[in-house]
Amino acid sequence: MSTEKSPLTLTQKLENLVPYFIMGLFILIVQAGSLWLSATDYISSQPPLDNPESVGYSVYYIVMLILFTALIIFLIKKNKTFIIRGIIYAAIAMTLYYVFRALLDKAVGLTTFTFLLAVVAAIAFAVLLYKYPEWYIIDFAGLMISIGACAVIGVSLSYVPIIVLMIGLLIYDFISVYKTKHMLTLANGMMDLKLPILFVIPKRWDYSYIDEDFSDDDDEESETSSEEINTESADSEVADPAAEIKKKKKKSDALFMGLGDAVIPTLLVVAANHFIEHDGLVSMPSLFTMIGTFVGFAVLMYVVSKGNPQAGLPFLNTGAILGFAAGVLISGATVSFSLGL
Repeated sequence: MSTEKSPLTLTQKLENLVPYFIMGLFILIVQAGSLWLSATDYISSQPPLDNPESVGYSVYYIVMLILFTALIIFLIKKNKTFIIRGIIYAAIAMTLYYVFRALLDKAVGLTTFTFLLAVVAAIAFAVLLYKYPEWYIIDFAGLMISIGACAVIGVSLSYVPIIVLMIGLLIYDFISVYKTKHMLTLANGMMDLKLPILFVIPKRWDYSYIDEDFSDDDDEESETSSEEINTESADSEVADPAAEIKKKKKKSDALFMGLGDAVIPTLLVVAANHFIEHDGLVSMPSLFTMIGTFVGFAVLMYVVSKGNPQAGLPFLNTGAILGFAAGVLISGATVSFSLGL
């Protein structure tokens, strides 16, 4: 009796590609939303850092990321989950406040009432995420958080330190995924706590992220980092271009992508649009940064389809940076590459 499986039909193959397109769509929404939000009066009028061209900020952010990662891993190992939740949800509420405040400013203007409404809305949504972290709520929050973070940072820090930051995170992602593998502990701990720091794409509509079990089951599990893209086995229903998830004997009914894969390249999109003079809505360097991001995303998905786990930022950041360079050359934009130390 033959045990060979029937080949997939064209319809099934197309259905299996849907998660790829949805993930790409999420990145596009974050980039377009960040560009729009960064141009609103409330965000664009925010004072930049003292020296927005200083690469010292890049070094600072990278060091802080490493220290933050070490702290979270320590807290995970010590089972201090209430501290982790407090840190994450406080950051979420603050970011959501900026988004809601900018939206209210655009709609009715800045008043004491809109300030209080933005504060209440941000806290209420953070509480909702804590009490009921279902996939559609997490996805909506992920989009808002990513858009808000990219808009605020993108108008505060120029493109040079952001490029340096992207290169540093690219290297850090590679090392933490393939060498030290400490990101695996971080990703697993975060997902066990159901923290809203990722995008969740269900394969079926009745899927529940709340009921998903990410606990360690056996030694045959394999894991990925917060920026890593992962595929399921060759006979799986669909390749999993995911971040922050463990591949288990019992395959998950959802795909996952860390917010960092959408946020980090988008920082350059916003900064290139904010700090480079241009006519129209979007500068050429910013537009080509977006195009470069999706070229990197396409290459990443192609490599993933071969069945090998991959870190995401080396592909996405490289594509974004090369796209930025192409946009500058094509447009002839005047850019400064002073380190601003």
